[in-house]
Amino acid sequence: MSTVVRAPATIANVGPGFDVFGLAVDGFHDVVEAHEADGVRIVTEDPIPTDPERNTAGRVALRMVEEFDLPGVSLEIRKGVPMGGLGSSAASAVAAAVAIDREFELGLEESELLRFAAEGERAAAGEPHYDNVAPCLLGGFVIWRFEREYVRLEVPGDLRFVTVTPTGVRVTTEEARKALRERPPSLDDVVNNLSAVALMVHALHEEDAETFARMVGWDRISEPVRKRFVPRYRELRETAYGTGALGFAISGAGPTVFAVCWREDAEDVRTALEDVLDGKCVSAVHRVSDGAEVA
Repeated sequence: MSTVVRAPATIANVGPGFDVFGLAVDGFHDVVEAHEADGVRIVTEDPIPTDPERNTAGRVALRMVEEFDLPGVSLEIRKGVPMGGLGSSAASAVAAAVAIDREFELGLEESELLRFAAEGERAAAGEPHYDNVAPCLLGGFVIWRFEREYVRLEVPGDLRFVTVTPTGVRVTTEEARKALRERPPSLDDVVNNLSAVALMVHALHEEDAETFARMVGWDRISEPVRKRFVPRYRELRETAYGTGALGFAISGAGPTVFAVCWREDAEDVRTALEDVLDGKCVSAVHRVSDGAEVA
């Protein structure tokens, strides 16, 4: 017997909502299959660490085996989420937490699953982060607050999210955070972002898709610092807006960028952004995902 779980890609920050907003998107998934074994083992054909302490899914397994006195677990991991700003490590961590919970019939609540999944992020980022794991588990648009308090909101169904991940570029979360510490935001920057996040939340409550999408491009805290990690960032941004995008921003720590579009404009935006990078990228058009699921 085994349990298989699929967990989706995620867009952290969603523009101005630094470390607070997260969005689950379909199209890319990590798949984790769990079954009882001696100790904790990682099985994969992908180029990721197989030492459980250095693997996000493995770190989750170690903590859950210890806390619940489980005999052990083998995790087979199939990576489908591109690395570089789409929550790849979170997808494996969430899929592992859900798979172990189901395989051993632990009956954990969402908050406990989030705690274990976020602990798994330590292997990738050095500290727990919830703006990827929360939407990955719960689906939709998630507002995260400290102490595991969160709200899930629905995103209007006529919006699409175009992601573009430049190939051959690597940005670690630690590197991206260090860059932010080197340039603290001004009071004006903070006020700008506060107004943008407030308008985004209000827009979702009002089902105002256009305002929500436009506010995505109003980040003045992380974008000015992190755009240097994205090849041809200015050209990508100008091209996205020129092709019909409503909003544009960096996904998580980057180098992935994303555009928010009406459904009918999404393919044109994707093609135009690919052309800017001469096709040296991985791109996709996404709908909002409902989160991790047992396959």
